[in-house]
Amino acid sequence: MNVKLIGNFIQHLEVELLSDEDFYAQKGALIYLEKGIEKEAQMNGGGTGVLGALGYLIGSKLSGESIFLMHYSNRAQSPKKIVFGGSFGLHPIKIQNETLICNKGSYVASNNSVQISTQISIAGILGGMGVFLQKISGSSTIFLDCKGQPITKDLGYGETIEVDENHIIALQGISEGQLSSAWSLKNVFGGEGLSMLRITGPGRVHLSPGSLIPEYRLVNQ
Repeated sequence: MNVKLIGNFIQHLEVELLSDEDFYAQKGALIYLEKGIEKEAQMNGGGTGVLGALGYLIGSKLSGESIFLMHYSNRAQSPKKIVFGGSFGLHPIKIQNETLICNKGSYVASNNSVQISTQISIAGILGGMGVFLQKISGSSTIFLDCKGQPITKDLGYGETIEVDENHIIALQGISEGQLSSAWSLKNVFGGEGLSMLRITGPGRVHLSPGSLIPEYRLVNQ
């Protein structure tokens, strides 16, 4: 598999699959594919039982994730290309048996199948991100929506930053207990809203220079 990010401000993802290789993407991310690549919609793993499945469907809608993921496979005997796009740019994050907490609707694609579920966050709603966030778990390179050159901030133990929630792509190695709201009238006068999200390390914060406004996200189109 050969994966390339192409472009500057507005990027697209070019994936060359060898025979029998697979790739996964959010519904609506496809730009084009070459003959020989087959696609099918598969359920994005949810809860078990009737009540669990119903809760998952509701959570999926509220967190901005699709109920289905698209599974692409190269059934030809030679390499074939498939191309995806996000809203503006794409930020790759590699995870290994771990979980990302993401802003709603961030997931675009991955080179392996991952579990995408709903994270219920009280700190998130107080900090402005909303009560329903995306949680992405597994081992893969994940491609997330980003507007501009992404900013990655590594936090040491006890190190704290305050972040405008509209710029958060994902939180890596950071749990719910490390999040809190930062209320201040100064935030309002500064244009950030009444509350920002306070994040305390250790962990890694992935930020977008441009504001990630939900209505411009690909998954809501």
